[in-house]
Amino acid sequence: QASNLSELYLTMGDLPQAIQHARQSVELADRSGDEVQQMGKRTTLADALHHGGRVSEAEALFREAEEMQKQDEPQYPLLYSLRGFQYCDLLLGQGKYKEVLDRASQTLEWSKALGLSLLTIALDHLSLGRAYLLQATQEGGAGYAQSAAHLDQAVAGLRQAGTQHHIPRGLLARAELHRLRRDFNRARRDLDEAMLIATRGGMRLHQADCHLESARLHLALGDKAKALQSFTTARAMIAEMGYHRRDPDLAALEQQLASTP
Repeated sequence: QASNLSELYLTMGDLPQAIQHARQSVELADRSGDEVQQMGKRTTLADALHHGGRVSEAEALFREAEEMQKQDEPQYPLLYSLRGFQYCDLLLGQGKYKEVLDRASQTLEWSKALGLSLLTIALDHLSLGRAYLLQATQEGGAGYAQSAAHLDQAVAGLRQAGTQHHIPRGLLARAELHRLRRDFNRARRDLDEAMLIATRGGMRLHQADCHLESARLHLALGDKAKALQSFTTARAMIAEMGYHRRDPDLAALEQQLASTP
């Protein structure tokens, strides 16, 4: 229950409560002696810390959890399902797209072979889509097309899974892809849907991410005034929530705005 509360507070954008309840979940799991719970609750805490901008602490916990995973299921030595997605999310934030391509390709293969949930498979596609997109921005090549294929499968899978709080993740990633390919109408459509879902559900972290992507989209369209408006809203939300994972994004956007006539 402490872990569930942590995930709920995280989605709502209350980072202090999310971290507090995640720490409690780890303490209780350790007291229980249940090794599966001990592993899983470390990833809950790692994810909350990651969103709070405490990346080194989060990474250490993910690695610790993965060592537990290797002991529990030696035939599946990587974190997979939601836990694997969360770790890949952190790695992508560090620019480690090659590692994510290797990890998510392997876990997707396991997910299909084991007949795991629609959500698990969709999240693997989402990790791959984001990794190929990052690769394309760094190296060029066919990454955009590969990213599009995986992100389309991710969004479709998240819809089928019915997990409303995950759907904006896929839509935001695909909106970024469309923006970078200068397909602005599709970018706006995905962004608007992500914002609608996030607003209706009180998902304030996703709302902040939507405002950030809106600022980038307006800049790409040459509308600095609207970009600045979205940036200002995002900055206020991020500061209020303690969503420090996005501090580098804010700094990069602020620099772009300053250099735009």
